[in-house]
Amino acid sequence: MSRVVMCHGIGYQYKHRETSLTDWYGALRTGMTDAALQVPSPDEVSAVFYGNCYRSLGTKGSDSEDEFEGIPRLRFGDVSDPLDSALLEAFAAGVEAPAAGGKGVTQAVLRRIESSEALGRPPARFAIWLVQQVRRYLDSNDSVRACAQQRFERVVTPETRVIVAHSLGSVVAYEALCRDHSDWKVDTLVTLGSPLGLGLIQERLVPGPLSDGGRRHPRVNRWINIAAGDDPIALMKELGPAFGELVDDRPVRNTAWFHPGRYMLGGHSLLRYLTTAELAEAVGDALLVGER
Repeated sequence: MSRVVMCHGIGYQYKHRETSLTDWYGALRTGMTDAALQVPSPDEVSAVFYGNCYRSLGTKGSDSEDEFEGIPRLRFGDVSDPLDSALLEAFAAGVEAPAAGGKGVTQAVLRRIESSEALGRPPARFAIWLVQQVRRYLDSNDSVRACAQQRFERVVTPETRVIVAHSLGSVVAYEALCRDHSDWKVDTLVTLGSPLGLGLIQERLVPGPLSDGGRRHPRVNRWINIAAGDDPIALMKELGPAFGELVDDRPVRNTAWFHPGRYMLGGHSLLRYLTTAELAEAVGDALLVGER
């Protein structure tokens, strides 16, 4: 009985559903316990996992604690798609102002991302790998979107009351909830560190805008958007201006979360978001609505 469904973002290509859900549930439990709210039982919380949609069927996952293991040795010369370049520039704009001069736009952008404390000083190959995941999801000729949407539809049930979606997962959830699923009774969508404010992403959403050019609303009663001021991926902290009055924008403050041998995307960390009071209250309220 999946009353709470979580949907991850970028960077889960070599992870696994059950081990990730254990970490996410632990953080959710901590946040709701701290807020003195009733914690849903483990069997009431499930996860949409689409990380291996990016891998071939013959590629195995990794059990290593080193999150960089298995990532291709990408270099600036591997940034050839215009959308990859545009996304890198957009995310770099959220972490550090450009320096004068430089040896090239892509190299300069990657240097800014690599030096970012807000993102945990990621190596350039990791930054390229992440934006290529976003681009692949948005590419109508790629299979990733269809695979991720299929996974989403397999997990959400008529008992699901709240969707918690992080980073690129907020795009996956938004698109799924904009479609007609007559048996779904989702009350609340909670987006965490969402890049939906980027025009680069909005113009590639499926389904597209309404006939009058307005943005579609997901089929929920409430949409709570939680964005940290120090999250460089959630460049537009408020989604209300783009998606209308349905959105309740709630700012938070995250600090970088690091662990030896593991990379947590700094202030963009899902685990940081899951322990905020704002997330706990949103989930608690949605579950109370479902009990009435």
